[in-house]
Parts: sequence; C-alpha cells; structure tokens
Amino acid sequence: MARMIKMHILGRNGLEIKEVDLQEAERILKETYADPLGGLVADGKTREIIWGIGPDVEELFVIDQMIGGG
Repeated sequence: MARMIKMHILGRNGLEIKEVDLQEAERILKETYADPLGGLVADGKTREIIWGIGPDVEELFVIDQMIGGG
C-alpha cells in the first residue's frame, strides 16, 4: 500500500484538505517553493517549516503566499 500524506492547503481559494500519495505530496511541496509568489510548507505534527518530506511526516500544511494591496 502506498504511503499517504494528509494535505491542508491554504491558498487563494480558501482551505482545501485532501489525502495524496507521497509522490503527489513531494510534487506539491516542490511547486510551492518554485512558485514566484512563494509559500511555505510545515510538518503537521511539529509545525516546523520543512524543505523535504521525511519518513515521519504524515501531514502537511501548505500556505501559498497571498499578496495584498490597497
């Protein structure tokens, strides 16, 4: 059975929660950091910002950078 990661993604469209396989989670992490507007990814358990998915990661929080103006 494939390893699954629970993702909480907060972005321009609100909060999305989904469960994805490890490969998809790694793709989302890479895309978040490659986005020109930026973003952060945190381990759901430790709440620490991460740059890669370790063996103990079960849940991720992805925060897309949202630029405001006025």
